[in-house]
Amino acid sequence: MAVSNLTRNLRDGELRIKDGTSGTPQSLTVLLDEGDLRWAVRSNTIEVKDRGSITDGHTRKGDEEPVSLSFTVKWTQLIGKAGNPADPLQLYEMLMFTSGADVVSTSPDGEQETLTMEFTVVDPAGVAGEKITFSKVYRESLTMTEGDDANLIAFSGRAFETEPLVERV
Repeated sequence: MAVSNLTRNLRDGELRIKDGTSGTPQSLTVLLDEGDLRWAVRSNTIEVKDRGSITDGHTRKGDEEPVSLSFTVKWTQLIGKAGNPADPLQLYEMLMFTSGADVVSTSPDGEQETLTMEFTVVDPAGVAGEKITFSKVYRESLTMTEGDDANLIAFSGRAFETEPLVERV
């Protein structure tokens, strides 16, 4: 498959969040056409100086660091399924593991609640789409903002892995 040189943007992709329900996980597709998605692969370096001198010192790898990720999207509703089991699952209740929404963590019992997040980007030329998968994503903060044009949900968290899985689709 050839590589396309067309620039991709959020309108060419979608973020799907999945829980740990056995069999068929619950999932929610988040539209990011006016939002944003950001992640950072981080590394830890230890600087060893020789009597305070960088010139005579060296560096070495430090502890592994988890991937940090964040996104901001427009919010329509905070609870759906938790308010009425016939209603569709909403982003807020999924990220908060709201009682009544039946969201199941992807981590074992006793660990921090986590979800799987898959960001799929379709090549506008139809040549080389990509899927970026973040496993065991845990929430660090969730901020709701009221605005003139739209209300926003801002998620910030980490994936308990050193880098996401990137593959062609």
